[in-house]
Amino acid sequence: MNVILNVDEVQAIVALVSAQVLDNVDLSSEAKEAIRAWRREHDLGTKGLDEYAERFNGALGTSIDEQTTRYLRRRGSMRVSAREERVG
Repeated sequence: MNVILNVDEVQAIVALVSAQVLDNVDLSSEAKEAIRAWRREHDLGTKGLDEYAERFNGALGTSIDEQTTRYLRRRGSMRVSAREERVG
């Protein structure tokens, strides 16, 4: 399965997750400021967000592939994934 998020979608996730952390986790003021600074560096239109979106999509795809492979192995439908065949 291929899932690729565009930069706007990744930025929405960054905003949502960072807001949840800032609002619901007991952090020092320095930690909160570090999160806010990181979020500013990864705002729409920044090179940081473009690079992060690429890494995010890679990690998301890998996670989906691994979960799918485990599921298929449990069901007995597949011995190895296409990804493992490419690597091997």
